[in-house]
Amino acid sequence: MLSMVALSWVSALLVGTAVAPMDTTYLALPHASGQRVALHCMAPAKPTGRGVLFIHGSSFPTGLAAGFEFAPGDSWMHFMAERGFLACGLDFLGFGASSRPPAMLDVAEHAQPVLRAQEAADDIALAVAHMKSARGVRELHVIAHSWGTIPAATYAAQHLTALKSLTLFGPVVPVASPEKEGSHGAWFSLTAQQRLAQLRFADVVPKGKHLLETAVEQRWAAAYAASSPHVSGDEPDLIRIPEGPNVDIAAAMCGVYPYAAADIDVPVFVVYGNYDVIVDDAGASAFLARFTASPMKWQLRIDDGTHVMHLEHNRRSLYESVNAFIQAAEATPP
Repeated sequence: MLSMVALSWVSALLVGTAVAPMDTTYLALPHASGQRVALHCMAPAKPTGRGVLFIHGSSFPTGLAAGFEFAPGDSWMHFMAERGFLACGLDFLGFGASSRPPAMLDVAEHAQPVLRAQEAADDIALAVAHMKSARGVRELHVIAHSWGTIPAATYAAQHLTALKSLTLFGPVVPVASPEKEGSHGAWFSLTAQQRLAQLRFADVVPKGKHLLETAVEQRWAAAYAASSPHVSGDEPDLIRIPEGPNVDIAAAMCGVYPYAAADIDVPVFVVYGNYDVIVDDAGASAFLARFTASPMKWQLRIDDGTHVMHLEHNRRSLYESVNAFIQAAEATPP
């Protein structure tokens, strides 16, 4: 592991650290007339033909996740772009800079849950096609978080030659006693401050231990509130969030996925924090064992990290570990 981390730093020095400003491309959705998804990208100083696509989780978009700047030029997307990758992050339908479907502007109970995993996998397909055809990416790695691991793996299972590796950060794994599923509308809601409070995982992290970065405590909630259009009658910082991911999460906790893990034939990395409430050592091992066709499988628990480790003080351990895995995946014969 240490040699691969060292290699990542050598690579950064060879490529150079200048990164182009983030640009956003809007991709029309063929399965949703008039709707589009936003693909945010940062280019390295010199094109290398290598790319990473970040896939966000169930409740906040790229700009609040891999694209969140803790300081100018300091984000996970910057980190990967500085190491020679075209670093892109996709906002799924209903999130961030992407469209809000009509169902999210109506009463939640009037429509079926917005954005299921297969629909999200189709959105990933659009992003991958754009990165390869318009941005010159030849070797593409996907880094997915939480619920996002479900559509990401679905895409990988359906497009066997498209990816070079698949990182599943805090994946949703089966549990012994899943909760009973309630009813689901098109969307659910919470305020930005409520979501920030959840990110602290105060009921899991030992008392007195504070893991969130200071920039998250100071700026994240305001940025989250600004990332979603306000609907008349809602509280000022209320966020309407697609409910479909919660349906997918409930199914996955029961062991039901929209893909067969045995179909995925690229290197797979399962990484998580020791305070993660979605996956633990035993769950990660059993989950990873399903990927029987993968030529290389890594499992790593990083201590002092929760389910949102990419927003915490130990985030650089996550960055470096994922980059080391990608370096090893690129060295693995097809």
